[in-house]
Amino acid sequence: MTTDFAPLAAQALTAYGLQGISFSFLQHSENVTFRVENGPKNLLLRLHTPLTIEMGQHGADQAMIESELNWLDALKRARMPVPTGIRNRAGERVTRLEWEHAPLNATLLTWLDGIDYTRELESEETAIQVGDLIGRLHKHASHWRLPKGFRRPERGSAAFQTTLDTLRPAIADGRIAYADFSQFETALQTLQQQLGSLRKTRQNWGLIHGDAHKGNFIFDQGRLSLIDFSLSAFGYTLFELAIALSDTREDLRPLVLAEYQKHMKLPANWQRLLEGLYIASMIGTFSFWINSPEAQETLVRRVPLIAQEYAAKFNYDERFWLNGELGVFS
Repeated sequence: MTTDFAPLAAQALTAYGLQGISFSFLQHSENVTFRVENGPKNLLLRLHTPLTIEMGQHGADQAMIESELNWLDALKRARMPVPTGIRNRAGERVTRLEWEHAPLNATLLTWLDGIDYTRELESEETAIQVGDLIGRLHKHASHWRLPKGFRRPERGSAAFQTTLDTLRPAIADGRIAYADFSQFETALQTLQQQLGSLRKTRQNWGLIHGDAHKGNFIFDQGRLSLIDFSLSAFGYTLFELAIALSDTREDLRPLVLAEYQKHMKLPANWQRLLEGLYIASMIGTFSFWINSPEAQETLVRRVPLIAQEYAAKFNYDERFWLNGELGVFS
């Protein structure tokens, strides 16, 4: 943590009547997060400033944070295992802090007990739960009436192009080969054409978690919960499914897919769209890493793999995940 956010965390907790309480730094990603030790029940404090600008500036927009918390409240009422926001002493869910750089938003959320959902914990049962959770999430979003003034970012074709453009400086300095970038560019052009012919419906476009990889699932006594809705957005439901499937053990992916389809209908040509949206999600991940010193080694290693083993096949209309009409994973 290059900036000492502890004084800001203490300032934020005072607004909730929790001055002097013990807290510990967790990580700095889309937000700076702290675990707050509040007796038998921990809490999660978020300072809404991203590690890199490429992660988005929506944390500076109070209306967007309020919208995220509104959706979490609605999901909790629907018995979804998600965290919810806590109001400060003024009755507000977003606390405005004074910071030397600029005003800063903070939120306090309930803490979900459990441990990180790791590959060692994967099983047929957890794969079914992943498909069920994401399916229920999307089904809820497809029926939920948005409150007045609801605002979240969009993760569609324009956003995909923006993330690709973020990678261009890495061509000049040699971190990304032009040939690999060209594979990404061609893949996105193809994907955008396909998405352009897909009529948006509540079954294929709407509110999504936006980052449903393993790191945002919590495992507790055999059950999974979904956390960290910081990147929630309006987007393609298949984009979400692609992220979840990419971080699921290969032999378990059909179970995720089958369970998901109990809640949501997949569009025509979904197999190809799913693979293209996976590539788009990886380009987005690379854009997050592009200015992160800690991620450079991973960036340089992963870009050629995704470009040559996935994007290149997509560009030649070859399946890299799915085979046949039934969508059996290869």
